[in-house]
Amino acid sequence: MAITVTMIEEKEFKTKVRGYDPVEVDEFLDAICDEMVDMQNTIQTLREQLKQKSEQSASFAPLPVPPVAPAPIPAISSMTGMKDDEDSIPADIETAQKLLADTQKACDKALADAQKRAETILKEAEDLVPDPELIDLEAERDKVREEIEKLKADAMSFRKRFQSMLRDQNDILETDLF
Repeated sequence: MAITVTMIEEKEFKTKVRGYDPVEVDEFLDAICDEMVDMQNTIQTLREQLKQKSEQSASFAPLPVPPVAPAPIPAISSMTGMKDDEDSIPADIETAQKLLADTQKACDKALADAQKRAETILKEAEDLVPDPELIDLEAERDKVREEIEKLKADAMSFRKRFQSMLRDQNDILETDLF
């Protein structure tokens, strides 16, 4: 599936505990989109220039070659009746085609790298995000800890009251005996 600028712009990621900063991810994806748009514009411009050059070279008659360097005569194959393709494309069109091909390769490579990086980021985010069952267990653990602390406080209060009651009973016993 080819990734488009629109797909990147509209992609929403789930928010999870301890995940990546959504603003930072959005900014990175926006930078990727901007780069893709620039590359697509460059490719379109080069295609238009190539088309114009092709039309110009087809509409103009070939320039006469100076007598010092005679132009090579295209060879006609006796078996196929086809014209030899050597020197049939002007150098500037060849350069434009090479540039277009290089640009397309660079664009494809950038898209592949961006997709690999996005997959890596997603995988890392998924690895860092605990599973929902673990989150529930952590919440339950926190509740149990709070309950334990409350029970400890109640036990301490009970102990103090019991010790106070024992002292009072001891005082009563000591005063009654003498």
